[in-house]
Amino acid sequence: MQIISTLDALDAKLAECDAAGQISDDALRQVFTTFRMDFPTEVPADPFSSEYHEFQMAAYRRISGRNYAPQNEASAFDVAAADRRPFPFYTNSCRTAGYFTMGMGFLLHSLDLPAGARVVEFGPGWGNTTLAMAMTGLDVTAVDIEENFCELLRLRARRHDISLTVIHGDFMWAETVMEPFDAAVFFECFHHCSDHMRLLRALCSAIKPDGRIYFAAEPILPDFPLPWGLRMDGESLWAIRSQGWMELGYQESYFREALARTGWSVTRHALQGLEWAAVWEAKRIGAATTPAELATEAQPLPSVSDGPSAPLSTDAEEHLRAELEAVYNSTSWRLTKPLRALGRRLRR
Repeated sequence: MQIISTLDALDAKLAECDAAGQISDDALRQVFTTFRMDFPTEVPADPFSSEYHEFQMAAYRRISGRNYAPQNEASAFDVAAADRRPFPFYTNSCRTAGYFTMGMGFLLHSLDLPAGARVVEFGPGWGNTTLAMAMTGLDVTAVDIEENFCELLRLRARRHDISLTVIHGDFMWAETVMEPFDAAVFFECFHHCSDHMRLLRALCSAIKPDGRIYFAAEPILPDFPLPWGLRMDGESLWAIRSQGWMELGYQESYFREALARTGWSVTRHALQGLEWAAVWEAKRIGAATTPAELATEAQPLPSVSDGPSAPLSTDAEEHLRAELEAVYNSTSWRLTKPLRALGRRLRR
């Protein structure tokens, strides 16, 4: 793994990506795995502050070489060709197509919505999840910043004789909603929002009081090095610098707190071996929670052994684990690396 420290070195690596992309999608993704950049070691203390937000936007400007605007998410492609053969299938990669399809399938499986429910999907892109939800009987409104994607959605909907509302707009279209939806869906797109707190607040009025938000296949990780910020893996760096896209990641404890601060509680649904495709289901704080959801949320901690020393009593062990878990959940983005590692050990 090559650790990139300069933009010149990054550009040289991105040239390798371009060459690999001429060979195949699989070759391109292989190069993505060969480089990264280090995360900053000093960031503003409060991840909810304007100073922290500006710190991350400055990092974006440095890497991308431009100011961020939602229009940076635009994508040029042949709409007619994509209508016949959209992503992921045009990649000619069974692995890429399978990876995407597994994530989409788990999202559909996790949607607890009756037929006819009104759903708004943000950032639908190629429209695969959009069409799948509509085909299962949901009343879907799709909002995308890219006019080409909007046109593609209209073409694909006509091809399948599906009723679909398509809106050309950005995430903050949520602030204009007059008739609240039953649910909002984000599939691999919430991390493109440059002001996620503003969006979460907007969803409070865009979604019915008993409604839900589904975040699927998003980079929400227990050990993300920062509360939130630019991801520094090869693929993300390629997307930021070559395409101008926003590519954020979130620490799980921060994501939970961000939702709580805007009035949402959240349950994580995941399958073993498919954790990257986890679906985070958010409801208004105080909304009824089913026993099944409580079981999903409550993950028992295994025992902790430090070698041959005498083990703690059951009560003492549970008390220690509970205290450490509380510290990890509330302040994990400010902890030292050894304490973060201890938190991960407790979770295994």
